[in-house]
Amino acid sequence: MSRFRYRLIQIFVVSSFFLIVGRLFYLQIIQGPNFHKRVKQLHQSIKSEINRGEITDKFGKTLAMDIERYTLEYNPVAASKKENKEALALKLGAIFDFTESSRKLLYSKYSQTLAYNLTREQVKMIRGINSPSLYLRRVITRFYPEDNFASHILGYVDSYGKPRQGAELYFQEVLENHTENKLELSLDSRLQGFAEDKLAKHLEKSKARRGTIIVMKVRTGEILAWATAPSFNPNLYQEYSLEDMKNWSLVDVYQPGSIFKIITVASALDSKTIDLDYKFVDKGYITVDRWRIQNHDYSASRTKAEELSLTQLFQRSSNPFSAHLGLKMGNDTFFDYLSQFGFGNKTNIELPGESAGILRDKSTWMNSDLASTAIGQGAISVTPIQVLTAINTIANDGTWIKPTILKLNSSNQNLKTKVKILEPKIAKAIQKMLAESVAANIKDKHANSGKVEGLRIAGKTGTAQKLENGRYSGYKTVASFIGFFPAEKPQYISLVVIDDPKTDGGWGDTVAGPLFNQVANYCRNLYL
Repeated sequence: MSRFRYRLIQIFVVSSFFLIVGRLFYLQIIQGPNFHKRVKQLHQSIKSEINRGEITDKFGKTLAMDIERYTLEYNPVAASKKENKEALALKLGAIFDFTESSRKLLYSKYSQTLAYNLTREQVKMIRGINSPSLYLRRVITRFYPEDNFASHILGYVDSYGKPRQGAELYFQEVLENHTENKLELSLDSRLQGFAEDKLAKHLEKSKARRGTIIVMKVRTGEILAWATAPSFNPNLYQEYSLEDMKNWSLVDVYQPGSIFKIITVASALDSKTIDLDYKFVDKGYITVDRWRIQNHDYSASRTKAEELSLTQLFQRSSNPFSAHLGLKMGNDTFFDYLSQFGFGNKTNIELPGESAGILRDKSTWMNSDLASTAIGQGAISVTPIQVLTAINTIANDGTWIKPTILKLNSSNQNLKTKVKILEPKIAKAIQKMLAESVAANIKDKHANSGKVEGLRIAGKTGTAQKLENGRYSGYKTVASFIGFFPAEKPQYISLVVIDDPKTDGGWGDTVAGPLFNQVANYCRNLYL
């Protein structure tokens, strides 16, 4: 090979090398960020087309699903000069709600969105207009076929595809990565619908601020119904306030009042502070740290001292007796039992935003705190789901069980977290006391709560004064009733809480009791 040809080959090889290096530098360094951005956009575009898995009730009824919808956009640049905008507006108005403000968008110099969530039928009609200025964009959107139904449990997905609240947020990873699977909830749509309807009507009747009804299976912790009002339509979430969309029965706390006496008696018995035959002379009031705790019907001139049994404590809802038991247990014992029942901690139900409630540290308790906590005030504040789960321990023969919104099956039985708190004989004894007290009040006082034909209820009312600016209100209450049934062998437990009712004296018996009865009767017809 001649020296000339050899030199030529060398120049070619070196030049090629520098050309390749230059090209790589241009692609990776100069254009790299642009390519990365494009790949990311493409990835996001593909991801946005991926359907979320459906959410169903326990019977497979669809409660949340992805559907195909279209967005209508208007491009003035593409519009024909001969196109009559008023005529176009009339044609669009015949297809969907085309308001006066929407009509003005046709005169904009910039592209505008005219409509969202158009159906296939509407799309077909719009295409029939054959206007070059109209553009239809296909989108996948989340749809809730039952509108407001179980909205606080389901949550919603916003217009950007982001899950907000409820099961949609909690199970985000499951719903996005298992699109062919269904997320099966424990809800029974029949009972859920019934509870929501009765709650809405009851709030209107009682002029109450808000309310909730929760029904749970005693042995498994499965939530069969959880109605919360006010509610919202997740399809139209933009039209509601954050207050309406908040599941207050999971997030907000209140002082439970006399319902809490069940926990007080259970703690005193299981700790062996007292025995089942324990009696107390109720004078109508008890003085603690110069503070008087008295019964709601106390009268200095008419009230006479009376010896009460534990069953009568529940029947009369004795504040002095309950306060006495708290004092007798002392800070350490009572606080430890309250902690075991789950107060001051989340239940860890599968919903985001749960509050742990409030259980003030026992080191801060004075005797008045101890006594008032024993009647459901003082150092304790709870969420409805928290108090339901705690008192379910009594119905479940002394074993605390974690509540769940999931339908349990052989593959997820590990969700049934259990903790033994009480001796079964203690729990069964309290079950009997509660059933006897309900029956006695119905017979002797013509009480409302627990009066269900053909069904024996074990339960307790609660009428708690509301705290306002650090003081108890003289007229605002939280009315509640909790009961489990059948009393002989509890299978279902239900809690009704009505916040700030304006009728029937605001009492648990007259406000919450009748609503509980309707739900319990419906359960009897469904399951028993």
